[in-house]
Amino acid sequence: MQQPPTIKLNSVIVAQDYVVVRVNKPLTLTCVGRNVTWMPRLSKHRRHISDINGARSIFKVDNPTVDYTGTYRCYNQNQPDLGSSVHVYVKDPQNLFTSGYMYRPVKKEGDDLLLPCLLTDPDATDFSLRMDNGTSVPQAMNYTTDPRKGIFIWNLQPSFIADYVCSARINGVEKISRPFSINVIQRLRFPPYVFLDEVEYVRIVGESLRISCKTHNPNFNYNVTWKHSSRTVKIVNAVDTEGNRLDIESILTIPAVNLSDTGNITCTGSNEAGVNRTTTYLEVVEKPYIRLSLELSPKVTREDMSVKVNEGDDLELGVHIEAYPEIKDQGWMTSASQNDFSESSSFNRYNNRFAAKLVLKRMTSLEQGWYTFYARSERINNSISFRVQTYQKPSATVRWENGTTLTCNAFGFPAPSIHWYQCSGIRTTCRENTTDALKVLPAQTVEVLHEASSQEEVESTLPVGPISHRTTFECVASSLVGEASDAFSMEVSQNKLFMPTLVGASALAAFFLLLLMILLYKYKQKPRYEIRWKIIEASNGNNYTFIDPMHLPYNEKWEFPRTQLKLGKVLGAGAFGKVVEATAFGLGKDDNVTRVAVKMLKPSAHSDEKEALISELKILSHLGEHKNIVNLLGACTHGGPVLVITEYCRHGDLLNFLRNKADTFLSFVMNMPDCQEETTNYKNVCLDKKYIRSDSGISSSCSDNYQEMKPVPLLVPASANVPLCDNTVEDNWPLDIDDLLRFSYQVAQGLEFLTAKNCIHRDVAARNVLLANSRVAKICDFGLARDIMNDSNYVVKGNARLPVKWMAPESIFDCVYTVQSDVWSYGILLWEIFSLGKGPYPSVLVDGKFYKMIKCGYQMSRPDYAPPEMYTIMKMCWDLEPTKRPTFSKISQLIERLLGEQPDQQIYQNVQQDAPDEEPSETQEAPKHCEGSCDQEEEEQPLMKTNNYKFC
Repeated sequence: MQQPPTIKLNSVIVAQDYVVVRVNKPLTLTCVGRNVTWMPRLSKHRRHISDINGARSIFKVDNPTVDYTGTYRCYNQNQPDLGSSVHVYVKDPQNLFTSGYMYRPVKKEGDDLLLPCLLTDPDATDFSLRMDNGTSVPQAMNYTTDPRKGIFIWNLQPSFIADYVCSARINGVEKISRPFSINVIQRLRFPPYVFLDEVEYVRIVGESLRISCKTHNPNFNYNVTWKHSSRTVKIVNAVDTEGNRLDIESILTIPAVNLSDTGNITCTGSNEAGVNRTTTYLEVVEKPYIRLSLELSPKVTREDMSVKVNEGDDLELGVHIEAYPEIKDQGWMTSASQNDFSESSSFNRYNNRFAAKLVLKRMTSLEQGWYTFYARSERINNSISFRVQTYQKPSATVRWENGTTLTCNAFGFPAPSIHWYQCSGIRTTCRENTTDALKVLPAQTVEVLHEASSQEEVESTLPVGPISHRTTFECVASSLVGEASDAFSMEVSQNKLFMPTLVGASALAAFFLLLLMILLYKYKQKPRYEIRWKIIEASNGNNYTFIDPMHLPYNEKWEFPRTQLKLGKVLGAGAFGKVVEATAFGLGKDDNVTRVAVKMLKPSAHSDEKEALISELKILSHLGEHKNIVNLLGACTHGGPVLVITEYCRHGDLLNFLRNKADTFLSFVMNMPDCQEETTNYKNVCLDKKYIRSDSGISSSCSDNYQEMKPVPLLVPASANVPLCDNTVEDNWPLDIDDLLRFSYQVAQGLEFLTAKNCIHRDVAARNVLLANSRVAKICDFGLARDIMNDSNYVVKGNARLPVKWMAPESIFDCVYTVQSDVWSYGILLWEIFSLGKGPYPSVLVDGKFYKMIKCGYQMSRPDYAPPEMYTIMKMCWDLEPTKRPTFSKISQLIERLLGEQPDQQIYQNVQQDAPDEEPSETQEAPKHCEGSCDQEEEEQPLMKTNNYKFC
C-alpha cells in the first residue's frame, strides 16, 4: 500500500500537525512522494511552488507575511485523497490575525459564513467575535471558532448586518482583527415584477408585432414565459437591458399578423416565491380607421350636432377618438372670432384611444358658431363638426318713428316674444307699483334671424294715436332665459344727469398704492435663510403639505448642562451662525468625555435665524437616530443662547475629503499590482500632505466659499474615559474605489431613512455629507453655519439662494420639492464622488443657456472614476420624469450588489465538507475596479427629452 507523502520544514521532517515560523524569515516546505504537489490556503501563493521530477514539491517563501498563515496540504496528483497536511503559523508580534483582504461578504439569509481571521500564534487565547463598535454580537447569532480557519457564523439573518472584528488575547493583551462588513440579503418572498408597455395592441393584417415584457427580480433565478389564447408563440429575443443583473426584457415577435391572431397574450414571470403575470390584448383589423364621437357634460343641451349653453357658463367639448395607425396631427377649428386654443385645449393618449378636450370659459355670443375637430394619421383622416349656440338674455330698444309709430327691436336666443303695455304718467315701467289698470296693446311682430351672429332679432311696431295726457308705453321682450324691457313716455322731456367723478384724486390714490406694493415686493424678495429639511404631513401626488417645524414637540430629555460643555475651535461659520468643536463631560454616561460639534447663532442673527435653529433642533429630535445621519446628542435651550449638540465627524465634509485624497487615489490606481497576485497593504502608506489637483478644475479658491471641516486634536485628561469613536488617530489610508462605493451606499441608506421619516432634504450634496470614524458617511445640513451669500454654489432665485446645479428640473422651474427631487440631487452627489470632488457641470455658468440645457434633458458624461454600473444609476436619477427615478431603497440594493463583488468572497465557501483538512483555494477573479482602465472616456451625448417646465 502506498504511503502518504512526507513533509519537511527547512529540511527537517515535521512531526507535529503544525509549525511556527517568524514573519519575514524564510519558509521552505518540502513534500516528498510520488507525483506530489502543494495546495496552499490562497491560490495566489501557488507561484511559490516548484515541482521537481514529480517526486518532490517545494513551497518556498523568502519573506513570508502573516497572510501565509494557513493549512498546507501535499497530495498525490493521481490520488488526491492520498496526502499530508501541516498548519503553518507565521508569527508576527504586530498582527495576531491574518489581514482579511478587506473581506466584505454578501450572503443570503440562512446561509453560513466563514470569517477568515486565522490566528498567527498558537499561544493566543479567548478567541471570539464582537462588533466593531465594542458591543456584543446579536443575541440570535450562533458562531463557532477555529484558530486555524477563522470564525464560522451559522444561519445568517438580516439583523446581523454590521461591522465585526475577531478578538483574542496574547500575553493577557487583547488584539483585534481588521473589521469585516457583513451584508445579508433577504430570501425572496415575492414573485418577480412583470409588466408590459401597453394593455392592448392594434395591428393591420400583414403588419409585424413586437411586444416587450419587462421583469424585475433581485437575481437571475427566475423564468419568463409567454402564452397566446389562440396559438403557440415563440420568444424571439431575451436580453439583459441594463446589465445590472436585475432587469430582463423578453421580446415576443410575430412577423405578420392575421385576423386569427386576435386574442389575449400573457407574459408570466416565476421565481422561488411564486408566479406573477400580466396580459395584453391584440386586435387585428383589415384596414386603418379613425372613429370620432362627441362627449359632453350632462349640463349641456344637445340636439343632434347642435350644442346649446347659457351665456356666461363654461363649456367643455370632448371628443373620444379610436384610431390606428397613431394620430400624427389633430386640432380644433372654428368659425367664431375666438380661434386660439393653445391654452384651452388638451389631447391625451390611452394606448390606441385618444381624448381631445376644448374648454371655453365664460361663453359669450362672440364664441358661437361651428366647431370642428380634425384628426390625421399617416394613412387616413377624419373630422367631426358641431354648432355651438349660447342662450342669451333678451335685450329691447324702443324708438319713436315718423311721429305716429313706436318700434321695439329685441335680440336674443332663442327668439324672444314681445308684449306692449300702456299706463298713465311718466314711469320707468308700467308693471310696478301701479293701481291703474294695465292695458295690453296689440302690435305687429316680425321675426328676423341673423345667421352671422347666431342671434335672433324680433321687431314689433305699435301705431300710436293722439294722446291727451302723459302716457308711458313699455315694450317687454321675454324668453326661457330671462326678459328685458324698454319704456317710452309721451310729452315728457327728461334731462340726463351726469355724476361728476374725481378722476385726478383716484389716479393719485392708485399711484401711491402701486408704489407701496412695489416697496413691499422688494422687501419680500430679499434673500433670507430658511432650513432646507422639510417634514411631510400629507401628500396628494406631488402636492405635499409640510409640517411647520415650530409645531413639532421638543422633549426636555435632550437638555444638557452648559457648565459641562467646553467649547473649542470654530469648524465652520456663516453670516448668522457657526459650528464649533467642543468637549462634553458626562454626556450619556457619568464621567464620560465625548468630542462633539455644537451649532450656535452669531450675535448678528435675526429672529428668523433664531427660529430656524429651533426648527432644526426639533426636526433632528423628531427624526431619531441612524448610522448615516449626523445625530442629535443634546441641546442647551435655557439660560443663554440656543446650542445644538451633534456628533463630531473628525474627517470633515466629504467634498474636501475627496479633494484632499484625490492624488492618493490616483497614486493607488497607477501603482496597483496585479489583482490576482497581491492585495495592497494600507498600513504602510503615510500621507501627511494636503493635495490639490491642478488638472481637475479644482483650485484652492474652491474652498474659499465655506470653511473646510478637518480634524482638530483634542486634549483630554489622561484619566478620562474617552469613547472609542472619538479617537484622534490620523487617517493615512489611501482612497480606493471601494471607499467611493461605500460612501455612495451609506448616503443612500441615510436618505432612505429620511424618506421613511417623511423628510425631504432639499440640499443633497457632497458638502452636506460628513465623514466620521471608519470613514462612515453621515448626512447633515450646514444651514446657518455656511456663508451662502458668498458661496458660488448658491444662486439667487426669487427670495432665496438655491443650489441650482444640484436641483431637479421640477424644483428649478415649478418650485416642487419631493423625495424624487432628492433622488436627482443624489445623482449629482454620485457624480461629485466619482469625479473626486469636481463641481457638477464644469465650466457651465448658471444662466439662460444652463436652464435651457436642463429643460432639454442634458446629462453630464460619466466621471473619470465611475464604473459603468454607477453611471447607469446616475442616469436613472436624472430622468426628467420624477416618477421614473429609482427609490433610495432600490439604489441601495443596486450599490449593495456592487459592494458584494469581492475577490475573496468564495474562500472556504463549502465549510461543511467532510474532509476537515482540505481548504478550497482563493478565487482568481480580479476585483471589479481592476478590470478596466481608469482613463476610460465616453463621448458626451446630451440626452434630449421633451418637457413642459416653466420658471416659477
